[in-house]
Amino acid sequence: MTSTENASLSASQLEESDARCGGEGKAVLEQIDVETREIAAMSRWMYEHPELSLEEHATSDRYVEYLSARGFRITRGVADMTTAFVAEKGDADAPYSVALLAEMDALPEIGHACGHNLSGPASLLAGVALGASLASDRLRVVVVGCPAEETGVGKPRLVEAGIFDNIDVAMMAHASDMRRAHRLFLGNDKFGLTYHGKAAHAAAYPERGINALDGVVALFVGIGLLRQQLPKDVRLHGIITDGGQAPNIIPERAAAEIWVRALDPAVLKDASARLLECARGAALTTGTRLEVVAAVGCSPPMKANLPLAASYRAKLIALGLAESDHAPDQAIGSSDITHIADVVPTIHPNFPIGDDIALHTREFAEATASERGEAGLLEGARAMALTVLDLVNSASLRDEVRVAAGRGES
Repeated sequence: MTSTENASLSASQLEESDARCGGEGKAVLEQIDVETREIAAMSRWMYEHPELSLEEHATSDRYVEYLSARGFRITRGVADMTTAFVAEKGDADAPYSVALLAEMDALPEIGHACGHNLSGPASLLAGVALGASLASDRLRVVVVGCPAEETGVGKPRLVEAGIFDNIDVAMMAHASDMRRAHRLFLGNDKFGLTYHGKAAHAAAYPERGINALDGVVALFVGIGLLRQQLPKDVRLHGIITDGGQAPNIIPERAAAEIWVRALDPAVLKDASARLLECARGAALTTGTRLEVVAAVGCSPPMKANLPLAASYRAKLIALGLAESDHAPDQAIGSSDITHIADVVPTIHPNFPIGDDIALHTREFAEATASERGEAGLLEGARAMALTVLDLVNSASLRDEVRVAAGRGES
């Protein structure tokens, strides 16, 4: 039997792994089976009705309606975002609290090419199964509606609003062409760099102008030279956002947006500082004036929690699913989930929905609406729910997770 077939197993077919999942695990898996049809329909609806960052109104409404009908207490409009919400089930003073992160936004033009129509419903499904299967005095389940992952602004606002202040762990599972329990994210510093010059007629009086576009061109030349001196895990890339208004006018304004990424915070800080030196040098060389703006949506590198990831890995094994051979730092970008990982032990595992398909492509969006897409959604929900159950039942695991996050022992 292939791993893809295993991913779609029902709870009734998991009798052999029941000893590893435990009786409670079987109950959780059976509850996921009960909810599968409705959650799959929600995922398909999202695929057909993608909504952009901070505009996820219909998606948020459907998430809330689904959770409210299953006994979750809802608080909408948290962190000053109309589409964000917190849905809770379980006693407020329960000994353990988990946040399941439900993303919802899509990309311009290519829809759910990042798979949030799978990862969001997977978190809802895991949360509902846990809430229905465990006593309210054992676990507080919190499903957090997370807008605007694609622009990187949603989760930082949720962290700043204190949504995770009383949470013990946070998690979500994301669609991919890989299956891995542990994956990393690059930290991302973003800069808006604007060069100011002086306009003039490009043919009649070029000597009277100061060409702002020359500043941007010199910047990209400097970036090209800088790349060879940076550590191999640094990513430095950008675009010209303003190159002038007409060929016969010396541009008085030109601009670029540059992103710097790295896994190590110190390396990221150093690379960003060197980029800014290149930018200043370009201004000095061309006689332009540089304006630097730190763009929104920056994020720190992912803080790993290996004991939490190991628990998720054990649940994949219990479900009969083998990880692919991808390294945690292979084929990674950045995500605003790293802001949560800075304050709460967090994992962001991958489930596969196809072979050799890349995020942010039309092909990936189409894969989310396939049978393998639905199988991946169910895999993520099952593995997350069983991981939470593991935490509820194991004091030693809870201690390991806390220590790994620098929170100390219980």
